Amino acid sequence: MLASVRAFAEALFSTEEGPPPAQRLDWLVGQMGDYLERAGPAARLIFGLALFVVTWLAPLFIWRPPTLRGLEVEERIRALTRMEESFASAPVLAVKAFLCVVYYEHPDVQREVGHVGPATFPMSLGPPS
Repeated sequence: MLASVRAFAEALFSTEEGPPPAQRLDWLVGQMGDYLERAGPAARLIFGLALFVVTWLAPLFIWRPPTLRGLEVEERIRALTRMEESFASAPVLAVKAFLCVVYYEHPDVQREVGHVGPATFPMSLGPPS
């Protein structure tokens, strides 16, 4: 499953300059493994099913044989984009949401997107004042 996570993430977080650095993808895959281990069986099941569907179905949207890991990065990007724009967008969005939560925690990514300091809106455990 983590090899599919890496293939999806490499396409998802690619920019005009290319895919993210290998070390960042290694970090993401490690963090996702830990996250899924701790998230519980329901989260693992939902994520795993969504990833399975995307891995096998997305290549068909660009007339390529499965799986997503067998495609070049540019083909993966095209396949994921087409699937996300289709009737079958839900699994792509589910995987994307999980990966974004973890990916944007990386300090280098935070610097690249201009994040400085804590969350914009302070969190409170009590009622609004």
